[in-house]
Amino acid sequence: MVRDIIAEQYPWETRVAILEDDRLVEVFWSDQQESVGNIYKGRVKDVIPGLSCAFVDVGMAKNAYLHAADITRMASIRGTSIESTLKSGQEVMVQVKKEAFAEKGARVTGDLTIPGHFLVLLPYQNDISISRKITADDRRQHLRRLMEKNKPERVGIILRTACQEAEDNEILAELRRLLEVWTGIKSRYDSSRAPVLVYEDLGVLERSLRDYWDKDIRRLIINSQKLKQQIEHLLEQDGRAPLVHIQYSEGDLFEKYGVERELRKALRRKVWLKSGGYLVFDSTEAMTVIDVNSGKFTGKKDFEDTVHRLNLEAAVEIARQLRLRSIGGIILIDFIDMKCELSREEVISTLRGELHKDKAHSCILGMTGLGLVEMTRKKSRYGLDQIYNEECPYCQGRGHIINIMALAGLVRRKLANLGYLESDQIVCELHPHLLDFIINDQENLAYLEATTGKKIRLVAAEKLRLNDYNIYPG
Repeated sequence: MVRDIIAEQYPWETRVAILEDDRLVEVFWSDQQESVGNIYKGRVKDVIPGLSCAFVDVGMAKNAYLHAADITRMASIRGTSIESTLKSGQEVMVQVKKEAFAEKGARVTGDLTIPGHFLVLLPYQNDISISRKITADDRRQHLRRLMEKNKPERVGIILRTACQEAEDNEILAELRRLLEVWTGIKSRYDSSRAPVLVYEDLGVLERSLRDYWDKDIRRLIINSQKLKQQIEHLLEQDGRAPLVHIQYSEGDLFEKYGVERELRKALRRKVWLKSGGYLVFDSTEAMTVIDVNSGKFTGKKDFEDTVHRLNLEAAVEIARQLRLRSIGGIILIDFIDMKCELSREEVISTLRGELHKDKAHSCILGMTGLGLVEMTRKKSRYGLDQIYNEECPYCQGRGHIINIMALAGLVRRKLANLGYLESDQIVCELHPHLLDFIINDQENLAYLEATTGKKIRLVAAEKLRLNDYNIYPG
């Protein structure tokens, strides 16, 4: 696998695209108000026991949301009720885990993380965790002993996948640097008045490099000379000599390298596969459901072979789409039914292998009794559709609007029951498309006038939405 990183920076936003084998797999973006990863000294404003949460003033426009599950660091005993742990007016150290969006304030946590390229520092904890992608037992044991010998008490550590091939001195150097960062955070917390920012995380491009800069990198393309110099300086500071030449390129890079086109595709409900099959993505409040369909794919052998090949292709694309669309939470996948147990196992194994490339934690639970693959994926940021789309004012996000015949019937029923009005005329303002549908039905218009004993005057109103209308005495 080869990986390319394409970054665009403008005064109002920064966007970063991750391409693997020339295919877009993830997109990250930030604006000037980005705050994920930042650590604040906040002040508790309200504690809501009934919802097991508190609202914390961290200096943003809206108070941040802190759930009881995210305050284990503050509570002496896990499971302690939120009202016994937090009080109104109390000062707390919290970290933004999810950006403020629309009407919602940021979501924060008391379980702090300070990530580096090789390690993640966990203040106030003591455990040592090792990436599951490091599978060799001897390597895992060596890394655990290295941390047990060198980390201080009351600090937990996560050893990331990058430790697989790292030298001990590189890992220890980063440990010292992260501990210095934590010391600085505590010092600023003790000397500042709430609400205040005590630690600002790296920008979106720097975070992407922290997670993805490895031997698979082929090129990094940036549209800003200033940002290019900053990245080169950052890599030198971290002791990571650039593996490839960092390239500056002018213009709209997302359009130039096909990223914009792939983003538009990722906003669609249906995704076509190269074979002629397709996937359908449907999201609800509770879960995301993915349906695999054969479409135009007929195969060349027997039915079981055709289904097997299509499901294998779908498994690869589903893993990519989950990353690209930033889908998290509960996910159900309806692959086409396979009779062969070995075929089912190979499809799930393929899906699991593709998800191995994903930085977000996922868990495949297996098949339900109905043959659906059940899985979860960690939800750490808003989905692509939430960033680019908004709820349709016509259908309230359901994806359907009332059809013209049903809408015309609704208007006719309203008019038919207005005979009690004292005026001789009833005026009905309609969208031009709806007006044309009703006015061409002269027989029913005559019925309405006869029933009400009034003249019905239909008026076109361009500003009205299709499903809106106004009725009043003439």
